[in-house]
Amino acid sequence: HAFSHDTDPGFCAALLSKDEQARAGKFKFETDRRLFTVAHAALRSICASYLHTVPRSIEFAEGPYGKPKLAADSRSGLQFNLSHSGELALIATALQREIGVDVESVRDFDFDQIAERFFTAREVATLRSLPKPQQRSAFYKCWTSKEAFLKAKGTGLSGELDEVEITSTDGDDIRISSFVPGWSLAELPAGEGYIAALVSQGVPIRVQLYRWTSASMVSQ
Repeated sequence: HAFSHDTDPGFCAALLSKDEQARAGKFKFETDRRLFTVAHAALRSICASYLHTVPRSIEFAEGPYGKPKLAADSRSGLQFNLSHSGELALIATALQREIGVDVESVRDFDFDQIAERFFTAREVATLRSLPKPQQRSAFYKCWTSKEAFLKAKGTGLSGELDEVEITSTDGDDIRISSFVPGWSLAELPAGEGYIAALVSQGVPIRVQLYRWTSASMVSQ
């Protein structure tokens, strides 16, 4: 389940907890405050639709390494994960399995040092062997995949970054695959200017994409 936002943050702010409202107020830039507000209101709305309740009644907690989860045990087995970057936010939900999602706004910067620090020697070698126009896409696809693994496992930055395989296709597209036991990786179509990845526990799952709007909240 994925979404992008395009609604009034003032309408969404009323759904947030006092703690979430305080966190939103600490952002220096209005763009960041708006994205946080809408994304977390949408998260509440989406979780509420699965749990057959109202968004404001949802209570969240944190796992050992800060991964958000439902505060109370739920027979629904609902798991979720949120990521946002630039002007886009994604929420992933699944039942009875852990899940992680990461989205990044693609921009021009010197990513060599980051790759050297966090990528494996094989990944760095593959990245450098690609034509220059493909290297940026390969870096972001590799990075979002690794982040999605960390978030799905709930280990945060304390965990090791799982190795992935970077493949260049005949159409100059870059594909990322992984063979981490017990986990599945998928690329998400996040739209122009963004790259996203999804990791789920167990065998690959069928992914359905949705665009969230404020009308979803109004109907609840």
